[in-house]
Amino acid sequence: MEKRNSTLIGALAGALLIAVLAIGAIGAALISSRPITAQAQTSGVPGMRQITVVGTGEMKVTPDTANVQIGVDTSAPTTQEALAQNTAQATAIIEKIKQIGVDEKDIQTSGFNIYPTYSSDGRQVTGYTVGNQVNVTIRNLAQAGPLLDQVVQAGANRIYGVNFTVADPAAVLSLARDKAVLEAKARADQLAKGTGATVGQVLVITENVGSGPVVPMPMMDRAVVTGGAAVPVQAGTQSYTAQVQITYELQ
Repeated sequence: MEKRNSTLIGALAGALLIAVLAIGAIGAALISSRPITAQAQTSGVPGMRQITVVGTGEMKVTPDTANVQIGVDTSAPTTQEALAQNTAQATAIIEKIKQIGVDEKDIQTSGFNIYPTYSSDGRQVTGYTVGNQVNVTIRNLAQAGPLLDQVVQAGANRIYGVNFTVADPAAVLSLARDKAVLEAKARADQLAKGTGATVGQVLVITENVGSGPVVPMPMMDRAVVTGGAAVPVQAGTQSYTAQVQITYELQ
């Protein structure tokens, strides 16, 4: 009798477990079959008739400022000799930059290093090289060509890419921003007119601002820039853009 009861209890427990698992599976299937409601992306003021547009304004300007890295590397059997040679040449270069008309505040040391040079098999130190670099801001672009030519003659043997910029980008972006707002308004007026409505007050406005990348020149070495005429430097143009997204009331 006890054996029969144990068997009956075990059978009932197994059946109950199977039923629970079945109910869980059915529930999971029902949940997974329910459609997922996407969250609507809303902007503006809920409950109002409105229109959202994007306007972009672009200003193309000629850069008025240039930044250039000018350096000199010298090598000698000892660090003292290499350093002495480098100091003399770097001093001459900086003096030449000042003579051309660059203000002292626009000349800044940007790098200095000393490292050993090795034999062809890489086992023995044959000497040392000293490098000194300065960052120069040229605010009169007419000086850029003569400056590059004359610093090379003064001993510079490393000239890194020239980057052109605008001294007052905020003023340029302000004009681009005005153009972006005007474009957004014109676009909203056009769309509203097509539906028989008119544009009312601004409800929401956001802005994304960007500008074109600086225009670089490749690194030059002494052999390239020495010669009779000054180095030709072309600043080209740069684009500054402003973008606004505006939500207007529709009337």
